[in-house]
Amino acid sequence: MDNKNLTLKWIDTLGNNKIVFERGIIDCTKNRGIYGIFIIDNKQQTEYCAYVGRTVNIYKRFLKGDDAHFVKLRKGLLQNDKVIEALNDKHKRIEVRVIEQIMFNYENYYKDIQFMASRECYYIDHYQALGQCLEQCPDGSNIRRDVWENEKMLSSKA
Repeated sequence: MDNKNLTLKWIDTLGNNKIVFERGIIDCTKNRGIYGIFIIDNKQQTEYCAYVGRTVNIYKRFLKGDDAHFVKLRKGLLQNDKVIEALNDKHKRIEVRVIEQIMFNYENYYKDIQFMASRECYYIDHYQALGQCLEQCPDGSNIRRDVWENEKMLSSKA
């Protein structure tokens, strides 16, 4: 059966494997877990993790609904400079990978959800320690950037 997703069709028009999904994401055999958006620079032979996230449906998180990552990218609404830069650079490509599949135990809802959130934070910490994945905050950050900047300024004067 042919996939009729408009964003997937848009990705196909970009050509040259500009955006690549790890095997299993499009057919939903790798559906739930921690995912990463990686920028591959073919000229420099480097790889950069631009974003780490978690979801119960990776396909939907990227391709279905107004809040999906690549729906936003297609519409010019995604707020991640590294991904946007890669989209417009002929030497770079974007790869979406499952970093870790998450299997629920189904003993306790809150435990399963907390485990998935903890694994996401683990990978964000890992990549940020490498100087990557720097354009994101975890869900529920509870402090706006402007408030943080103001507190930073005030603390430096103390």
